[in-house]
Order: sequence, then C-alpha cells, then structure tokens
Amino acid sequence: MNQAPADLDATRAAIDANDLTADASAFLTYEIAVFLPVEELAAFKTLLKRFFSAEPWTDEDAAALSDLVTASIEAGWWEHRLGGDIAMAHGIRDGRYVLWVSGGAAATAGSIFDRVFAGPVVPEPTPHPRKVKFALGGEPGPGIWYRRTDGTPDDARVVRLLAEGDVTDVMVAGDFVTIGIDRSSSWEERLDLLLALVTALFATGEPVAPPVRTREALLHEAGHIHLDVRPSELHLLDPDDPEHRTRLLQALNADDARLRRMAVAILTESDDPDVRRTAVRAGVVDEARIVRRAAIDAAADTGDETLRGVFEAALASDDSWIRWKAVRALNELGVGRSREAIARLVDDRDFQVRFEVARALRP
Repeated sequence: MNQAPADLDATRAAIDANDLTADASAFLTYEIAVFLPVEELAAFKTLLKRFFSAEPWTDEDAAALSDLVTASIEAGWWEHRLGGDIAMAHGIRDGRYVLWVSGGAAATAGSIFDRVFAGPVVPEPTPHPRKVKFALGGEPGPGIWYRRTDGTPDDARVVRLLAEGDVTDVMVAGDFVTIGIDRSSSWEERLDLLLALVTALFATGEPVAPPVRTREALLHEAGHIHLDVRPSELHLLDPDDPEHRTRLLQALNADDARLRRMAVAILTESDDPDVRRTAVRAGVVDEARIVRRAAIDAAADTGDETLRGVFEAALASDDSWIRWKAVRALNELGVGRSREAIARLVDDRDFQVRFEVARALRP
C-alpha cells in the first residue's frame, strides 16, 4: 500500500465483523506497543479499539495516533495479511505514523489454535484454568514468581506484562514464562496478544537469566518437609482441584520458604473461604519473612472480615512492611472495632506506617 486505501472504513468494519482484530493487534503489539512508554499504552489501546470497529475514524483520531507513536518511533514500515483478501500496512510516512487496512469483506480467519503455534514461542495449557505457559526453548532453570501486589518488579519485561490490566502474575524461568489473568478475562480473547508480547520480550534466542536467590530462600529450616517439586510447578496448581489442593496444603510445610510462600499465595486464590483462612493462618506464623509477608498480602486481597484478628495481631510485627499492610487491610475492611489497635501505631518508628495510620484514623 502506497497511499490510504479508499475502502479503509469498510475494511475496518470487516476486520471487526470477521474477528480479525486480535490478529491485527498482535502485530501492532510487538511492532509498536513494546516501544511505547507504559503510561501511553492505555491511549494507544483506546485508539486501536476505535480503529478496529465500525465507529467513525476521523482525521483527528489519525493525528492523535500519529503523535503518540512518532514520539517514540522515528522509522519503520510493516505489511501483513490478516486473512482472506484483507491486508494491513502501518509505519512512518513523511514523518507521520499511518495505519491502513484494505481488502473489504475478508474470509473468516482460522481458529485461534491455527494461529498461535507457528512462532518461536509455543503456548501450553496448564492445570490452572487462568494460567498459560509459554515455552521459550533453551535450558531449564529456576523460576521466580511475580505478583501484581508484590510491588514493582526488577525485570522490565515483567513490568511490561503487568502493565496489561488483567495480568495478575508472571513466572519467569529458564525455558518458559507463565502468565496468569484474572477471572474477568478470557484466554480465548487474550492469547493472541499476550503470545505476541511474550515473543517480543523474551524470544531473543538466549536463555532467560535465572533469578538471584536470596539467602532466606535457600535456607532449609528444620522441621519442614522436603518436596521434590519446583516452585514453577507448584505455581500452576489449581487450589480448587482436590488433588492439587492436597499438594498445596502439603507445601505449607515444605523445607523451602519459596514453596511455602507460593502455597500460601495460591491457596488464598481458592473459592473456598476455609481454604483461604487455613493458608493465611499458617503463613502469618511462618519463620520466614517472605512467607509472613505473602500471607498478610494475600489475606488483604480477600476482603474477609473473619481475618480481622489476623491483621490486628500483625500490627505488633517487627516487620514495618507487615505493620503497614495490616493497617491498610483493616482500613479497607472498615476501621470499626480495630480503631484502638490502629491508634497504638500513631507514633510508629516507620513513616509509611504512621502515614497509613493517619489515613485510616482521619475523620
């Protein structure tokens, strides 16, 4: 395509009608979106949603898309077949970014499973219904699990994945990446785009560097059970599958703190409130700080009023992060009868804790 096609609007509508939007967006993700600042992604996705629809696409819309992209990308041109006679071309022309489609009423593309197995990264189903494993090839290696609630990761690739609003967690290992999405999203709708993103971020031909393991994670505390299982395998278990649940409950007593931390976090995703409470109450008294933190963090996400006593007890922790999280969790439940306990921390030695206390107790 050398100029904007006359059937641009008709083809935009045809792409939407023939379920080709995911295919088009996948190309745009690893050719454009991965180079944009995180703070610009929402605007970029909003413009694409409008473009790949039957809604009007105005000159103002085209200018907004161009300004957004050219702020980060100076050159490049790409052309793709989306299915049937439909073609897409996009890139920089005369200093502006343009996105063109042509071909009118296209034949329906193949199913999602016809499309996703052709690249260097191969997706695989897992026992957990909300997680998909993306096999990268290369040598197996230890993995590290990142959760959205854990704070900003030190891996920029993971930061980019978590910028997708429905991605809840990411496991990065030597030969694979596993992604979890929340209950409001469907893998049938998200697989194309997330596969494209994993491919762009991780398919470099080099093995993924294993994470640095902390001293605490390497310690094997006496009195725990040794399980012949990798944390990456435990991460894939479904807490509502009876067999998987049994393995996760066993892992609460594993000799590796990483396994115990992961078991607590996964069990608190269960639909059964008794299972969630069992995991939290085991985790908050664990010897390892990473496990205690995981338990308080996961408990806070449940919004379970019956765990109020757990949070009140955590206010006395020697870990300032746990005290801060406990105050925050009680505030989210509703200060109520916990007001006096929270007020005892008004002069806490940690500024973040004092700040959270002030926020909780303000009129």
